[in-house]
Amino acid sequence: MEKKNGLITFALIGLAAGAAAYYLLGTEDGKRQLDKANKGVKDLTKSLQKLSKDERRKAEKLAKSAKKDLSSLKDRAIEAGKHAVEVATDKASQWVNKANDAAKTAANKTQDAISEVKTEAKKA
Repeated sequence: MEKKNGLITFALIGLAAGAAAYYLLGTEDGKRQLDKANKGVKDLTKSLQKLSKDERRKAEKLAKSAKKDLSSLKDRAIEAGKHAVEVATDKASQWVNKANDAAKTAANKTQDAISEVKTEAKKA
């Protein structure tokens, strides 16, 4: 029974496809409908091609802009890094100078204390 239903379904589908083909290819109205469909497909294809070309151009423009922005950011980052190194170098130099000054002051005070101890020792 199942094979019989499948065969009947297949025959009905074939009949419908044949009727549609006859209508589209065998009658004047069908030929006009087929021509309209072909024209519609061609118009749709042209529209899609134009749209894809326009979108490709937009994407290229966006990519160029992103590349330019990235290059600018890279340059700015390099400059910021150089500036940070310069500031750190200046600060380190200032701290070294302060440490040297503190060491000299401590050495002078130590020398003064030693001299004072020697003087006191001679008096005693």
